[in-house]
Formats: sequence, structure tokens, C-alpha cells
Amino acid sequence: MRRKTRTVECGPIKFGSEHPIVRQTMATTNTADVDATIEQVMRCADKGFDLVRITVQGKREANASMQIREGLFKKGYTIPLCADMHFQPVIAQLVADAVEKIRINPGNFADGRKDFEEKVYESEDDYVKEREYLFDSFVPLVEKCKRLNRAMRIGTNHGSLSSRVLSFYGDTPRGMVESAIEFADICRSQDYHNFVFSMKASNPLVMVQSYRLLAAEQYRLGWDYPLHLGVTEAGEGEDGRM
Repeated sequence: MRRKTRTVECGPIKFGSEHPIVRQTMATTNTADVDATIEQVMRCADKGFDLVRITVQGKREANASMQIREGLFKKGYTIPLCADMHFQPVIAQLVADAVEKIRINPGNFADGRKDFEEKVYESEDDYVKEREYLFDSFVPLVEKCKRLNRAMRIGTNHGSLSSRVLSFYGDTPRGMVESAIEFADICRSQDYHNFVFSMKASNPLVMVQSYRLLAAEQYRLGWDYPLHLGVTEAGEGEDGRM
């Protein structure tokens, strides 16, 4: 039985328990190579994929994304694109003009500085106070996604939790979940709900525990956002079997 969720729209496709599971893959081309990326995305669509993720490192790739989207439309392909963003709040706003979905990493979207300096918080209130800079960095993208009806994936990576989260929760599944929840809180504060969650870890046991914890937390909060399940690297042998 599938967990009951709301519907999230991503161009012509929909996520959620009322719809078929969406099959996403990722392009391996250099996004700045517009023709090669268009060709690969078309091959993915022809094989039956519903959504393709492309990597956007900076302004050059963001500009290329617009050309890729337009090129696909001209060739009759409406398959949605997801831009994978790290470190670049301003670039994320730029690429939102081109693609149907934005993936952000809570660990480095606004807090990419890995100073490895242990922060000491006397209370949870002290920890929460530092969210203000996350709000200021993230809200402009949330507002634009809401205005353009773009989808978003709040995708936590076990290997790139922020120094702030590591100091308070440690390198734990709880830290992964809380990192995503506080970005979701910002989305909800702007009445934006067109997003999904993901929890990724090289260790599949950590990943499974994180997803279970996230699902339990959503039940506790009365939330119903869909989950994206994807593992970039899942180990070998028995540990890597899904």
C-alpha cells in the first residue's frame, strides 16, 4: 500500500500516490554542450523515462538549460527537466526560467562553507535562530517557483550536511531529516507546496533509516509530500541490493 500524498506538478507529469511512479534518470553530458544534452535527453525519453536531471554548476549551464529546453520543444519533446543545484541561490533563480523542476541540497544551498568548525548551541532555540540567513537566501527561489508553478526537490545528501547541522545533530539520519524539514518550513511559510523530499546516502542502511524517519516525521506533522527515491551510489554485494 502506498503512503497517501498530495499531488506535485512538474510540467506535464504529476507525482503522488494518485499517480503512477515517475521514472527519473540523469544526463551524463556536459550541460554546456547543448546539442549533446538534447540528444541524450531525447534518447532517455524514447526509452520511457518521464523526467531527466541535468547538472547546473553556474551561469553558463543555466543559460544552456534554456537552449536545451527550447531545443527539446522544437523537436516535439515535452519531457520535463530537473536542474541539480549546489551553492548557487542566484543561479537557481535564473535556471527556474528554463526548467520544470529545481533540486536543491539543504546542506550547501546557503551554507556551502565547510569550515569544519564545531559550533556550540546551548539550546534548540539558539540553533533555530541561525535559520534567518537560510530564509533570506531561499525565499526568492521559493517565490519564483511558486509564481512559475515549478516543482522542487528538497534533497538531503548524507555526505554534505552543513557544519551547522553536523554540530547540532551529528552525522545522523536525524540530521538529514531536520535539514530537509527546515527548508520545507520555509516553503510552507510562503504557501508553496509543490515540492518533494529525498534522502541520499552511499550507505543504503543510512538511507533507508532516513526515509523511514522522514515518513514518520511527516505523519507526526500531518504533512503529505511525496518522496523521491534515488541512490547515486549504493555499495556492492548484499549491502547494495535494493
